[in-house]
Amino acid sequence: MHRIREVAPGLGWYEYGGDVGAVALAFPAGFRTEGAGRPGLAHFAEHMLMAPRDRHAQPYARLEERGFLLEARTRLDHLTVTVSGPQRHLLRAVETLVAHLADLERPGGTALRQAEIIRNEVLEKTGLSPSTDRWRWCVPTPDGAIGADHDPVVAPALAGSAVHADAWRAFAAEHVRLDRCGAAVAADPALVGPDAVEAALGPRVVPGAPRAAASGRSPGECEAPRGEIVLPVHADDLAGQSAALVAAELAAAAVTAAHGRPGPAVHYGLFDEWFSENAPTVLTVPLPAEADITAVEERMRALPRTVVEPGAVARARERLSEEWARRLATPSACARLTAWMLLGGRMGDPFASCDPHLVAHSASAAAVLKGA
Repeated sequence: MHRIREVAPGLGWYEYGGDVGAVALAFPAGFRTEGAGRPGLAHFAEHMLMAPRDRHAQPYARLEERGFLLEARTRLDHLTVTVSGPQRHLLRAVETLVAHLADLERPGGTALRQAEIIRNEVLEKTGLSPSTDRWRWCVPTPDGAIGADHDPVVAPALAGSAVHADAWRAFAAEHVRLDRCGAAVAADPALVGPDAVEAALGPRVVPGAPRAAASGRSPGECEAPRGEIVLPVHADDLAGQSAALVAAELAAAAVTAAHGRPGPAVHYGLFDEWFSENAPTVLTVPLPAEADITAVEERMRALPRTVVEPGAVARARERLSEEWARRLATPSACARLTAWMLLGGRMGDPFASCDPHLVAHSASAAAVLKGA
């Protein structure tokens, strides 16, 4: 049984037995912080930060010798760096990671190599058809509008991210600071002491991820690339986001009822990583290609009333709790999820309880988009 708690300010802990553990650091260095006119800077800075800093491929060589994996992800509101491996050497791995992040010098030619890696990565993830990707529809711009034209990944990758070669250090120095990060550990505290992790990280003040301005557009004003139900998430706290997920799960059940077939999966925000994004963001429920839009709209109009039906919210919470448990299946996932929830001020058990009024409020804001 996993048990999560905040053992010190800015340090989350998932008690995790076994041989493997993980530590994740979350920095407020996501797409929203790159600023208008600089799309792709956050992703490029991530690659430059994680690039080997010398011809001996450090820190990767040292970490791999001890059986560790190092990975990083740039998301809407944060950058997370996770190291996972044998618990008996986890503290040393943290010290190696800290030393690497503090050193921003990289060998000549690194920027061009990383730009090419980013390009290939994006082509692979978009199935060699980036024009069909949905970035340009649902990524809020730095000033907060949902659906505006701010593409932080695809277009800059294809254009060549190396244009940020002179800007990434200043971005990292401002946003990727060890004294202002959220940290989380998935380990056995008898093997890896919280005090030792705190000492390795040094003094920190967790700033929280940047908050975006309220969107001036509603989901119904956006052009969707496909038919789907969109529920705007306007809450930053755990209770509000949990309620929005429950409302989306009820919307998925409504689609199932309208078509008499297994329902679609709820998709959270840009990467479907629950509780990782600050408002405004969106939850989406894709509609089948043959969907009867009129029938779906009728079901959606009745959705706020569904919330008060006995057992409806309880069943949705149960399904979401099971999915949440699956998402916490590995130490690295536990650490990463805990780190970004901590940074966003959303620590806790997300579906332990649920306010029906918050669910009804989220359900009433849903919109059915017919798609292009």
